[in-house]
Amino acid sequence: MPLLLFGATACQGAPEQAALAPAAAPAVPGDDGAPGAAGEDPGRDGVKVARVGESVRVHGAQVGRHLQAELRAYVDPAVSVEKDFAPPAGKRWVAASMSFVNVGGSAYGSLGHMWAHDSAGQRHPVVPTGELTTGKPLVFDSLAVGERAEGWVVFEIPENVRVVRLQYQDANVQANTGEGFWAV
Repeated sequence: MPLLLFGATACQGAPEQAALAPAAAPAVPGDDGAPGAAGEDPGRDGVKVARVGESVRVHGAQVGRHLQAELRAYVDPAVSVEKDFAPPAGKRWVAASMSFVNVGGSAYGSLGHMWAHDSAGQRHPVVPTGELTTGKPLVFDSLAVGERAEGWVVFEIPENVRVVRLQYQDANVQANTGEGFWAV
């Protein structure tokens, strides 16, 4: 039975150029407080902050575990296609369209974890939902070299907070390594 981390979508082979693309700059958390602000965050050693449409290369602790992770789109609020399925009172859903390509030298097992960080400093995990009006949820059990998994991940957050950053962390690494961050 596949490990269902985010929802359901199919895996497909990545185009040859995707597997051969140059490595993206590693992304490190950089909360400048302004959504979509460009440039570097001087408070984090000048490391580039990834944005919507940009990829980060995530290196796992195991030899050959490398993912190209891209935040393709971000929606706030996210809406289910089922009219009676919605977040509880006082909460809303936000969603990120993610693409993961195995660019390593071996099969990539279970996907890691994702969180939405809000402006109050809280982080919110992915919640299971069905299909959204924007598309199908992400399903991931394993990726062979060159395979791609795409879909939407959903976070449930309080209505009165603003999401400033999304985080992906590889399942098999220690804190602060094997991660990708995107400002939203």
